[in-house]
Amino acid sequence: MDVLPGDKKMAVALYECCYSCLKRARMELGIDNIDEADRWIKEFWRCKRDLDKLIQRKKEYDRLTDLVHEMQKKGVDITILEKEKRPVRQH
Repeated sequence: MDVLPGDKKMAVALYECCYSCLKRARMELGIDNIDEADRWIKEFWRCKRDLDKLIQRKKEYDRLTDLVHEMQKKGVDITILEKEKRPVRQH
């Protein structure tokens, strides 16, 4: 799985969740419990969606990193600026 290092633990847990959900859905289907199988399939899609988000986050990170390197090659000075948090105004 191609995810950010900080997301690796969560990605593994989500992958295992996907596998487990499919296994449970198949088991429930085998005993003709369609509603329970459907519940496990829905849980599979939830875990899959969350795993896909982690994979997408890594792709976006890689894309931005490539962009920064490309701009640096062209002589563009890239400086990361952190915005100062402003206090929320009370009305």
